[in-house]
Amino acid sequence: MTRARRRRIGLVVACALALAILLPLGARAAANRWHDDTLWANSLRSLGGLQVPYDFAIFLQAADDVRAGDNPYVNPDSVTEQAQAPYAYPPLLAIVLIPATVLPDDVGGSSPVGVLVSLLLIACVAGTLALLDVRDWRCYPIALLYPPTLENVEYGAIGPVLALLVALAWRYRDRVGRVAAALGAAVALKVFLWPLVVWLAATRRWKAAVAAAAVAGGLALASWAAIGFDGIADYPELLRRLSDVEAENSYSAYAILVAVGLSSTLAHLVVAVVAAGLLGLGWRAARTGSDGDRRSFTFALAAGFVLTPILWLHYLVLLVVPIALARPRLSGLWLVPLAMTVFELLDLYRGWPRGDGWALLSVAAVVTIVFAGAIRRPGRRLAAWL
Repeated sequence: MTRARRRRIGLVVACALALAILLPLGARAAANRWHDDTLWANSLRSLGGLQVPYDFAIFLQAADDVRAGDNPYVNPDSVTEQAQAPYAYPPLLAIVLIPATVLPDDVGGSSPVGVLVSLLLIACVAGTLALLDVRDWRCYPIALLYPPTLENVEYGAIGPVLALLVALAWRYRDRVGRVAAALGAAVALKVFLWPLVVWLAATRRWKAAVAAAAVAGGLALASWAAIGFDGIADYPELLRRLSDVEAENSYSAYAILVAVGLSSTLAHLVVAVVAAGLLGLGWRAARTGSDGDRRSFTFALAAGFVLTPILWLHYLVLLVVPIALARPRLSGLWLVPLAMTVFELLDLYRGWPRGDGWALLSVAAVVTIVFAGAIRRPGRRLAAWL
């Protein structure tokens, strides 16, 4: 390693450490003066250690249950709209977070967990862009200011971790072991990402597709075995009850179709047909042109978004992946998710839209424009601007 390279690495590490200290201190100072219940204020409270992020607190309790040898899953009958959200991930996430359960609850009036998880999520977003060869520094603050990014910090959700794993899968798509490990872990954590396995098959990476599916299944099975298969019998019913409570109240394609008057059965059918169409287009794109690999990958990710019966706004941090792949330098496409900042001011950015047509339409428009802009090759003036 040359001296110049060592100097650059040292500078990067020093900057990262400085940011790790200054960001929580600045967030804490701002949060102490900003007490309303907004996305910005809540994310600042999490980053400043003034609160344990809501979703992460659920994950942490599940990890504590696993460490104590208890079942981390609730009785499915207790799942209602009024009840606290249950832990519904496979045991893998709870097991990975067991070391976090030994951290103290409070240090100098701050929650170490709140600070550390917030910094980790910010680092995951930055790491995702770096892995996707985004060299334009302007893209980084823009991506970190996306409302879905801030919401992940507010709640301590795992969206940025999933984005990082998906970026790793793309980066190492020609290395069977690495892509299988990254994509398998992502699918094990959030099954709606399984269409990316189809992308591997569409691009004739057959060994990687089989290996990724095997890793996902193996991680899920091993994590259940690690907790003695506690709760596995009721797990399908838990997911079904959770879907009954949350699906129509979320931002999913299914929720949109139900909101416009389709029956539940017909909505599920339309979702399946649209997702199959996207996968078919992805399969075709994989065999057309030098950019076919990226476009096939984007189609597969879009199919995952369509298929998931429950879609919350913090899932949309994954939009940084198709944007970064399509436009590694700043362009209009990078600014599209920032529109959700305006939506929050207009009360259209809500945790639970509950079938509100304008809220659903605004978010659906952002997702559609991002994927349409990412899939199309720059050509016409509008496409080039995006």
